[in-house]
Amino acid sequence: MTLEGVLGPNNRLEEARGVPVEAPEAVSVGADGRLLFSSGAAVFALRKWGEAPQAFAQFERPVTALCSSPGGLVAVGTLGGALRVCDESGLTVKGWAAPELAAVADALFLSEDELAVVDHGYTADEPLLSVAPWDDAARGKLVALRRDGAPRVLAGGLHCPMGLARDGGGALIVTEFERARIVDSSGETRQAGYPGYLGRLRKTASGYLMTCLSRRDPLVEFLKTEKGFVDAMKATIPPRYWIGPRIHPEFSPDFPIELGATRLFGAIKPWAPSFSYGLVIELSDALMPVGSAHSRADGRRHAVSDAVVWNGDLVAVSKASGELLNLGPTGAPA
Repeated sequence: MTLEGVLGPNNRLEEARGVPVEAPEAVSVGADGRLLFSSGAAVFALRKWGEAPQAFAQFERPVTALCSSPGGLVAVGTLGGALRVCDESGLTVKGWAAPELAAVADALFLSEDELAVVDHGYTADEPLLSVAPWDDAARGKLVALRRDGAPRVLAGGLHCPMGLARDGGGALIVTEFERARIVDSSGETRQAGYPGYLGRLRKTASGYLMTCLSRRDPLVEFLKTEKGFVDAMKATIPPRYWIGPRIHPEFSPDFPIELGATRLFGAIKPWAPSFSYGLVIELSDALMPVGSAHSRADGRRHAVSDAVVWNGDLVAVSKASGELLNLGPTGAPA
């Protein structure tokens, strides 16, 4: 898929109302209607857009995932693969076993007594955005965790899974970051060819919201055919400087660049090639794009890690700008 039609570039992310948040990562709508969002190692709750957030819970390490159950439970993943289940007041609920995971990228309550967890397989000391595009190993898995029960693997051999949702028939579907596809728990591809590095997937009344941590870059795709170059890059350069997607739209002599992305007369053109980008894709029930929101090469609201519909509005997380973004009612503008 290319950036045209319903995926055509626009400025919806750049023009959205924003609230600054330190180190945001994930959002979830609680059973009581509050918007829960992570900020570093803390989770806050928001009752209404524009109001001051309330502290919900504090954790030892940065939060990596959030999800809520209809009954009021909240699951929180933290850096290093730890997981905690809280009640509506933020207190830890006992009885949920801690699975052995490399990471918790996303989670979904299957019931009030069972939780599905996405483990992308990369540890806290591995820069996922740098390493995953060049890694052929399928390290990821989907794990089910029951209250007072042992974890069980629902699906293994997933290539950097990042987001989780249920389809209309109740089956679990997962986004794969670098493969740019959505698969089910049996490994069958449901849809592929998306133009971004996929993040989380959220069910909505009309379909799904899918976030992208960056758009797919033609240079990266080309270099996949140049094994000698890639082997030399991996052997001689720290992962932080590898060619690949990035969170921040920053330029530095230390980073690889594409000539079209350098400044022209002091400005970066919105259509310039860029290793960072902001993109949310609205999908139909058939997982086909029906709308999108962008922050282009000259924007700052890149690396969108999560998005939900809250009180009728599309609310997204930009890791690059450190903000919660309110794009207003869902659906592409007329």
